[in-house]
Amino acid sequence: MLVEKYIPQGTQGYQSLSRLFSNFDKLFSFSPLRWFGVWAILIAGDNVVSHLSDRWMYWSWNSLSIYLIIALIIFPYLDYLLNSKYEDLKQVNSVSAVGKIFLYGFCLFIVGANPLYLSLEALYFGLPYILFFLVGHITWGISINSGNSNKLLKKEIAPNLCLIILGSLTASILGYINDDPMISTVAAVFLPFPLVALFFPIAIRHLQRCRIYVVFIPTMFLSMRYPWLLGLFCPLFILSRHYYYFTTGKPHPTFKVDHSDEQLV
Repeated sequence: MLVEKYIPQGTQGYQSLSRLFSNFDKLFSFSPLRWFGVWAILIAGDNVVSHLSDRWMYWSWNSLSIYLIIALIIFPYLDYLLNSKYEDLKQVNSVSAVGKIFLYGFCLFIVGANPLYLSLEALYFGLPYILFFLVGHITWGISINSGNSNKLLKKEIAPNLCLIILGSLTASILGYINDDPMISTVAAVFLPFPLVALFFPIAIRHLQRCRIYVVFIPTMFLSMRYPWLLGLFCPLFILSRHYYYFTTGKPHPTFKVDHSDEQLV
């Protein structure tokens, strides 16, 4: 990030901008980084309905509607309220948690699809999208906190990685069967990342890449059909990076793989 080079920590400019970005503390208390996933599954619902009427839909500015605008504003806040109340929506550590997150993704998908246009066919086509939503939660549920003094054994994360691989493969196959190039490609492109994390020598950087690309890949693919989404994703990404850099000293989110591998054996 250029700002790291030209406004390094400890300089007067950094201190001044730190005070400026502290004004966004209230906004970031709502966990806006979760909005990427919420927006993606909402748009995935509309994408399925649009796909069923026009498989060749691409770069459609007309896809933005008043209904979607309202949903994209309201549901990130509802997501914040639900996550404040239910810890199961943050960590996938039990079968019941898996069920709750799948149900949550199902509900968001239905909202995005608009219940007025919902059909059994849309629900069937939506299944791999909801499954990939669950894959994303399982991926982020694997802790890679480098501040943790306990070493993380590969055998402890292998079950979750196997679930991620199985879920991604299933989503891709279902998408292929449905002749849906969106989710079949999204899941297939992501699949190598958990495979590497499972079969290559254990390293935090592999898990970090899984986290990065389980969000980046679907959001970018959806943006090819919904170009106005870039007007949501890009500003939030840029603001978040600068906010965390000037408040914590480290830009986040990032594509940089910078975790130490010492916590994994």
